Amino acid sequence: MPTAKKLEQVAELTELIGRAQIAIATSYQGTSVAEQVALRQVLREAGAEMKVVKNTLLRIAAKDAGLEQFADLADGPTAVVFGYDEPVGPSRALTTYLREHDTSKVEIRQAIVDGLLVDAAYIRDLATVPSREELLSRIAGGLVGKIRELMMLLDGTAREFVGLIEARAVQLESEGEAS
Repeated sequence: MPTAKKLEQVAELTELIGRAQIAIATSYQGTSVAEQVALRQVLREAGAEMKVVKNTLLRIAAKDAGLEQFADLADGPTAVVFGYDEPVGPSRALTTYLREHDTSKVEIRQAIVDGLLVDAAYIRDLATVPSREELLSRIAGGLVGKIRELMMLLDGTAREFVGLIEARAVQLESEGEAS
């Protein structure tokens, strides 16, 4: 018979799974409390959170949320990083932290990104992608540059046309005076 505490944990996990854009399964055994606290702080700044979960509770919560693929993350001692806004931020924060702190005890196993099960290599690649805001600003900058180019081209063409008309007017005046 499930205890009230376990039911509460399943309800919380179900809610987290339902909101998550990305869920990254990691190992955590052998890390100190200080390392876990530091990692959680970095993830919080990136709009994510890390939860140490029991595999059976994760499987039940995944089933309750209607997202059975989340149950595939449950393998061995598991900590799951949940990201809610965009997948790039949490994956970048996690991979950067692991690279800078050389924590061989924490490793990315696999993840769910927008409902698809992916491997650790995908998460490392995703961490190198610019954020959504950065991509949008690059696109906007490119569009503004092209619009400015077009504006200068049209302005130059109009200026040349005006010069051509003025030159023809001068030519006609000089022909009129000569005759």
